[in-house]
Amino acid sequence: MPEAKTKCSECDAEILISTATRTNGLCMACKNGIRKSIEASKKYYEEQRKPDPFRDYWKELVLRVHKTSEGFGGLSHQEKIYFAVCILDGEVYNGGFHQFFFNHSGEYYQEAFSGLAELGAFYSRELLMSARLALFPDGNFPRDTETRRAQLRTSTDESATDRVLDDLDKKYYDDPDNLGERLRKYALDNHLVKIEPS
Repeated sequence: MPEAKTKCSECDAEILISTATRTNGLCMACKNGIRKSIEASKKYYEEQRKPDPFRDYWKELVLRVHKTSEGFGGLSHQEKIYFAVCILDGEVYNGGFHQFFFNHSGEYYQEAFSGLAELGAFYSRELLMSARLALFPDGNFPRDTETRRAQLRTSTDESATDRVLDDLDKKYYDDPDNLGERLRKYALDNHLVKIEPS
């Protein structure tokens, strides 16, 4: 015969009475303090399953850049701008300007720089240029990733550069240009993303 159950005194999840006795009426997730993380994770994955034309378009772009023979060169001007600025934004939020320049994403610097101007995101553009000058003060900016990484590894005063980059990262995170909204508007205005009327 199955063991009788009761409800967790905190979240109402069904639990065995023997568990409730050992945990003062709590399920293991509440007892271990991870219920909120579990619920947040569920909500996140539920949102990811909902249709999102911007997320779908981004996935399509990434596939076109990395899985077709045309690659980035096969994108239209507007697609290149959108792709490069999204790559910049994602990398800076993930690991700062240094990560953008160290990773393959740095190959798209010129398109991101031009794209920020096209989007009217001049403050972000100024921050990007300042980061490039902090990392490549001699003005020599290699597009090739391995050459760029080698140059970054030979930096003479990393601590001073790191302080400058930390400051630039923080200013970027303040998002004075409201870049996400600018990208959204750019995608809609240029018919990159189509939203069906509901």
